[in-house]
Amino acid sequence: MSEEFAIADNLDLAWSNFDPFFTLPANCPYHVEREGKPLDRLKRALLRENRQLPKYFFSGHRGCGKSTELNNLHVDEGVNKKYFIVKYSVKEVCDVYNLNYIDVLFSIGAQLYIQYLDAGKALMPELITELEAWKNTVVEQTTEKKTSTETSGGLAVKAFFLSFLAKIKSEDATRETIRKKIEPRLSDLIDKINMIISDIKGKERKEVLVVIDDLDKPSLEQAKKIFYDNYTAITQPSCAIVYTVPISMYFAQESTAIKESKFFLPNIKLHVKNDRNNLYEPGYRLMKSFVFKRMQEHLIKPDALNLAIKMGAGVFRETARIIQIAADSAIENKNERNYIAIQDVQRAVREIRSDFKRILKMEDYETLKGVFKDNEIRGIEKIGHLLHNLSILEYVNDETWYDVHPTLEELAKS
Repeated sequence: MSEEFAIADNLDLAWSNFDPFFTLPANCPYHVEREGKPLDRLKRALLRENRQLPKYFFSGHRGCGKSTELNNLHVDEGVNKKYFIVKYSVKEVCDVYNLNYIDVLFSIGAQLYIQYLDAGKALMPELITELEAWKNTVVEQTTEKKTSTETSGGLAVKAFFLSFLAKIKSEDATRETIRKKIEPRLSDLIDKINMIISDIKGKERKEVLVVIDDLDKPSLEQAKKIFYDNYTAITQPSCAIVYTVPISMYFAQESTAIKESKFFLPNIKLHVKNDRNNLYEPGYRLMKSFVFKRMQEHLIKPDALNLAIKMGAGVFRETARIIQIAADSAIENKNERNYIAIQDVQRAVREIRSDFKRILKMEDYETLKGVFKDNEIRGIEKIGHLLHNLSILEYVNDETWYDVHPTLEELAKS
């Protein structure tokens, strides 16, 4: 195992190994294989002979492992044999908290162009000429001045895409100007995207697949505008696309546009529906594997581990967060012990519960009590934002059911 992914033999390294916001790269030794391999459904769908180039909408709770699974999809041998793959995170190229469908489409065109050139490949000179003419029109319309240092051979177009992505991400006024100028001529943007796709397909002799991560970060209202109000526009690129989607989108009436092409990455089930004392042993085994791939067993007591797994709710990021907080608590007490004890996990639980209490509304508590009582939901209008912030979690096996985040059980009982 590489030193970067060593199994921790001390609490300081354990704290680092459980960084909840670190996305595992493809084929990482920390990765654990889920029961039933749910990503295989998406792979099979992509590898089928589709009559139309598919647009799939990939969802799951924040922190359930979507990014890690998409990283593994990106390097899958069969998928790569069929597709030239362009994968990127929208949060790295756009402002995900101020995002619209123009930004998404522009980022698709930009990433197709940039990543193809960065792979050491070249597009047709005629296409470069066409893109440069379009670039000059867009630049002129947005009052940007052309620089004298631009070079030929497509680098000027790459510089344009990089510059405009930077402005879309960080400059509010310029972002609005770009949107207002491009939107009335949306067909031009889609046409240029499809020209790039067509050239790549011809040169690579395979289809093109775009995988866009972190589109589950925008608010529900933003998601509705992107995936429902502008569904036709975002499905116009003539390539296969995997869009990540907020789970809350599927609890809105507007989900009808995308529900037929959805793929859901479930949380890890830890107990049976309506029976929290009936533990689901395969789920616990998987989460224990998740922990012990990152740290040695002597660093955590068995009762502390079981509580950390329970309170992590079968969500990888939540479990990592609990272990990291608990490791820090144990480090504070290292003169007494050099392992995570149950009181360290209890401290993490209190901290996470406090975080939830800061964002819950009064009316949310009644919804939580109802879900806690029978693991069912009634009325989607009250549930979407609670799924988005992980107060309520969805589980899938023979049927779909719901539960409150375990750190909120005390509040839901009262």
